[in-house]
Amino acid sequence: MVKLSKIIEGLEMVDDISDCYYNPENGEIFLSNIGEYEDLSEDERDELFEKSIILPTQYEINEYQIVVDFIETIDNETIKEELQRVIQGKGAFRRFKDYCFHANIIQDWYEYKEQKYKEIAIKWCIDNKLQYID
Repeated sequence: MVKLSKIIEGLEMVDDISDCYYNPENGEIFLSNIGEYEDLSEDERDELFEKSIILPTQYEINEYQIVVDFIETIDNETIKEELQRVIQGKGAFRRFKDYCFHANIIQDWYEYKEQKYKEIAIKWCIDNKLQYID
């Protein structure tokens, strides 16, 4: 049985440098570039990755789309328009978070993002035929 919170933690670790994996034998979540696996032989590493299941990648998670979808939930047109403006170009995530904090909707963002990550985790569990608990 997989804990969704553990999968969500793994999703939050994913970036453009490393992927995250779930080992169903011991329930461990680990990054593909984690240092402690350097002590394993190449065969042992291969075996570890073969028996593990990759979590959704950064591109599958698509946090930018999650931001866009969140903005669509905003009722205040002024805030919505400003958020649509600040997510353009380099540094969009930082500006987005800064403006959410300024507009006092940062908690709404965190709750929305957490719900989306939970949905991704549930879909991943179903796709990989893993039973999960909340």
